[in-house]
Amino acid sequence: MVSAGHSLVILVSAGGSLLDRLAVSSLPGGRILEADFAAAETACCAALRLSHDCSREELQAGLRVWAGARGWLVAVAPAPESG
Repeated sequence: MVSAGHSLVILVSAGGSLLDRLAVSSLPGGRILEADFAAAETACCAALRLSHDCSREELQAGLRVWAGARGWLVAVAPAPESG
């Protein structure tokens, strides 16, 4: 088993499902440590800091399927463990 890692996740919705705290509560593969949301007239985004026990590659693969089903785009990057 991989030790807990931390990643930054950016979700973008431009015409997909509503993107808010409730919508990301079903996020697979990780625990949300911090979340920030922004919205404009036609798009919204979320920046999340996650803790996860799987590899970053496994996390990204799972999130792409989950986000894609909602019409969202996703990017995953390493995050510092503290902050």
